[in-house]
Amino acid sequence: MLERFRRAVRELILVFKWFWRGVIESSVNALELEYLELEYAFLMTLFGPLIGVKTAPLMASLELLEYAKDEVKILLSRGFRGEDVLADLVSVLGGG
Repeated sequence: MLERFRRAVRELILVFKWFWRGVIESSVNALELEYLELEYAFLMTLFGPLIGVKTAPLMASLELLEYAKDEVKILLSRGFRGEDVLADLVSVLGGG
């Protein structure tokens, strides 16, 4: 009887642990999506006037351009590679 109770309590604790892990994972996913959304908004504010979309004054975009150096490098490298999936993988892993 006592062993059955212990096993039930142990399984209940495992259920709560898995539930908590799921809550954390869904929270992390929501934060990652929010981060991407903010990054897109920043890039649209930055590059909008450069491509003809009215978002911010051109001088403000040029001042912010310094903070997006890495994004510009990625943008330029993908522009040359096109749809080369292997090159994208090597680029992500730190290769040329």
